[in-house]
Amino acid sequence: MDEKTKELIAVGASVSGHCQPCLTFHIGKARELGTSEDEIKEAVSVGRMVQKGAMSAMNKFAQGVLEGAAEADEKSPEKEKHARALSVYDPPMCCPTGICGTNVDSALVEFAGALKAAAGQGIAVERWNLAQQPQVFAENAQVKKLLTELGTEGLPFIFVDNELKWSGNYPASKELLSHLGIAVEKTPAQGEDAAQVLPFIKSDDKASTDDACCPGGGCC
Repeated sequence: MDEKTKELIAVGASVSGHCQPCLTFHIGKARELGTSEDEIKEAVSVGRMVQKGAMSAMNKFAQGVLEGAAEADEKSPEKEKHARALSVYDPPMCCPTGICGTNVDSALVEFAGALKAAAGQGIAVERWNLAQQPQVFAENAQVKKLLTELGTEGLPFIFVDNELKWSGNYPASKELLSHLGIAVEKTPAQGEDAAQVLPFIKSDDKASTDDACCPGGGCC
């Protein structure tokens, strides 16, 4: 490769590399070697084409990086969306939570604690009992249809943002809270009391007496 060709390549590279001192120097050298103005202009034009192509590719690459970062940010735990509403339609029970009387179902205690945790995270929690609020069941077309199809054996009906998620059983705290977008660091191990692990679950909760139909022990 002769010196003239090298200088023309250097002219184009100076343009694509945005180096003003380099461009001034190499155009001067090219002229000293007898390079015509048309040849120098063509080298500058080629440099601009390379620059344009590189910038277009870089713009696309930068946009892809930005979009990828935004998508990763949206999927990060901090950006996980919480549910907005939780509606529970309980089977007939003698008190609003079912944790009254002498033989308290630990699953109901755990569920009541999970509901408190959900409410504490800003989720609108509503709970109705078929024995005490039958009109609510009758006025909700979806619940009324489910009762017709499944009977009371299908209760409880648990809706998240108006979508049925559980029927016929109460989900464990971890399952419920995870579905609602609430992080639970630890769940009870086999044989371990939920109240010892989840701070929002208390076996001596006031709801077990204040909500009871027969405070002090007995149930209707």
